[in-house]
Amino acid sequence: MKIAVISDIHGNAAAFREVLRDMEEAGASAIYCLGDNIGYGPEPEEVIELLRKHDIPSIIGNHELAISRPEFLEWFNPIARVSLEKTRLLLSSETLDYIGELPFFLTENNCRFVHGFPPDSATEYLFEVPREKLLSTLDHLQEQLCFIGHTHELLLVSRNGGDIFKRPLKQETVILDPGNRYIINVGSVGQPRDGTNFAKYVIFDDNAFELEIRFVAYNVTETIDKIFQAGLPEQHAWRLI
Repeated sequence: MKIAVISDIHGNAAAFREVLRDMEEAGASAIYCLGDNIGYGPEPEEVIELLRKHDIPSIIGNHELAISRPEFLEWFNPIARVSLEKTRLLLSSETLDYIGELPFFLTENNCRFVHGFPPDSATEYLFEVPREKLLSTLDHLQEQLCFIGHTHELLLVSRNGGDIFKRPLKQETVILDPGNRYIINVGSVGQPRDGTNFAKYVIFDDNAFELEIRFVAYNVTETIDKIFQAGLPEQHAWRLI
């Protein structure tokens, strides 16, 4: 089975549409979304509609958390708070209800799906986690693979003897060790922060036990123009270039 995992679409419907096409061409038989479908981008409602139209299960990200629980707005920097306040105005009541019901994690096919860090955090960043906690988490994961997002950067984490092995991921296919456990950061569809403007996601083939990292081109200018039209902070536009 080929399992596609996406994250951090951030209201970028143009990028998401191209990723959906790419997933179909790649033969993905299941799709999971790791949250932060909204925020920063100009078309949050359209992104949610696409997720629901394609029956893609999603978990909650920190941006959805701030929409469903406004007290979490204080967690964000001032520019992100402005973005989220404007984003709320772009969402229908039906979408707000949908966001409020998103789970903090999902498990399927010996995989765990969580936005920030396992077992169920929507806000903890991988780069903040100390070595000892990483080792303990890998040792106690009930599933062999845990897919995360949140940082917008592709990364593979595993145990290497008594230490942690971290491997940045590029456009490639990685053969995994069936005897090891992994935390896999799948990057971002809608707002990557690795110096390129491709939409990023991964496909895990559980038969071959390999991970394919997919880079997808889309019309970046379309999204930038719509960010300005929506009156969102211009920083969110320039990050896409």
